[in-house]
Amino acid sequence: MVEALLLSYRLTQSSLAALADAVTNLSAFTPQVDTAGFCRLQRLPTRVLPSRAFSSFIPLKKLFLPPREKLWSFQSGQFSELEQPEPFAVVGVPLCDLQALWYLDQVFAEDLPYQKRRARSLVVAMPCEPMPECRCDRQLMPVAGDLFLDQQCVWALSPAGDTLLRACGAGGAADKPLPWPASGPERRPLLTEEQLRSSADATIWTETGQRCLACGACSVVCPTCYCFDLLDETATNGSVTRDRRWDNCFFAEHAKVAGGHDFRPERANRLHFRLEHKFFGFGALHGQNGCVGCGRCRKVCPVDIDLDQIAAQLGEEGLT
Repeated sequence: MVEALLLSYRLTQSSLAALADAVTNLSAFTPQVDTAGFCRLQRLPTRVLPSRAFSSFIPLKKLFLPPREKLWSFQSGQFSELEQPEPFAVVGVPLCDLQALWYLDQVFAEDLPYQKRRARSLVVAMPCEPMPECRCDRQLMPVAGDLFLDQQCVWALSPAGDTLLRACGAGGAADKPLPWPASGPERRPLLTEEQLRSSADATIWTETGQRCLACGACSVVCPTCYCFDLLDETATNGSVTRDRRWDNCFFAEHAKVAGGHDFRPERANRLHFRLEHKFFGFGALHGQNGCVGCGRCRKVCPVDIDLDQIAAQLGEEGLT
């Protein structure tokens, strides 16, 4: 993938102030470290924009695909759909999360609740300081979002972002590549689909599956995991509500179907499924690696399972 040149502008003090006002006039969220030491997406506490990005414990996806949401309800002969979401902004996210947002945009391209939230959002990325677990790759996939702000230089990532910058008085337009952070010492392993298919009986699945607790934490924090379940609830008064809730491919019920058959009864099966989905995608995204290298799964796993290490062993490709 060739790195794209994107339209960038220079901000004066007045145009930067106008941009800050436009962002903070919305309901704005930003990654912040809380008193427990976790970085979470929280309300922006002041009208001052942050200067750098942080990787939140639960990623950006929770704002566009909530852990639980009502899709529609039917009561007293009336059908009610999801209410129009309020406009909001997210400020200070890293570039790898913008890649993940692009991935989700493809998955939910025809999903009305998701698209309503995306249409009423303003997503602003900023430079980050790579952590030891980071393995981001600028060539992996495009980025989504609206703006990338680096001090007084700002890139327009969407038509809405470009319109906002022009309204704020930004000038000096020029085509430039995004300033991705320097690559870390580790590189991603090379694994082909053929190598994965031929590894079905490899001992690494059983060995690692025995360590896995099936807690699902890796899927929760992954910015491109999007499995969900639909639940219809009927009350005694005849009302019906359909909810969408996050699901997880490591949970015991995830692959069970009518009649009790389970397509992935063992944790080794679920681990294989997760790696296949994450590295090779499904459907329209088949062949697209969905791991943006943010390192959240490695950081949160209580037994230190690393999909890249598994891929390296399967592909006989060491991480150097």
